[in-house]
Amino acid sequence: MKKLILSTVVLSVALFSTNLSIATKIADESSVVVNHDDEKTDTFKVYGNCGMCEKTIEGALKDVKGIDKAEWNQETKMMEVVYHTHDISLDEIKKKIAEVGYDTKAFRATEKVYNGLPGCCQYERPEVK
Repeated sequence: MKKLILSTVVLSVALFSTNLSIATKIADESSVVVNHDDEKTDTFKVYGNCGMCEKTIEGALKDVKGIDKAEWNQETKMMEVVYHTHDISLDEIKKKIAEVGYDTKAFRATEKVYNGLPGCCQYERPEVK
């Protein structure tokens, strides 16, 4: 009887630990990672101002292979993305956002693309270090 109970406890702990979330904080850029096989959820800062920014930022990831969800919060400037790591990396996601004019801590939009944004979308850019 004790062996059966012990086996049940060990199995329960093993099953539970495979579904744990890992939370990390990197400088002022937060990242929450939930790993289910190859699916991850990451949250990171994307600079922007308005509803048009939101549409453009989210639109940069629309219909991209491997991305299940991409939502940018105008108030917090935080992007939440659910993606499959075998199809796309977090760096590739951030590069796609920079390609449409929006900075992250990891990737900066080119001056040409940034300057092409509508006036209301030209946010205060972080300093380049």
